[in-house]
Amino acid sequence: MLIRLWRAAWRVAYLCGMGRGRRTRHVEPERALPGLDKWSGMWVAVKDGKVIAAAYNSRDLVPMVRELGEVGHGAIAQFVPPHTDEIVIGVG
Repeated sequence: MLIRLWRAAWRVAYLCGMGRGRRTRHVEPERALPGLDKWSGMWVAVKDGKVIAAAYNSRDLVPMVRELGEVGHGAIAQFVPPHTDEIVIGVG
């Protein structure tokens, strides 16, 4: 009887502890700047709320940011998707 009680208590404690490990942290997504429509379909490097470099692919953007030196240090590269009215329908 005592062993059964111990097993039940252990199982409850174990399952409650598993819930702590599964909790996910809420990560706030990076917000897009409102004036990025000019660079639609391009990769841009953003620092302090301003676009410091832009290119049509990320391979060209990286050397441009490196050439800026200290001004480009800490910039965030992001793709500006083109605005479309297409509707994607998935069948699954």
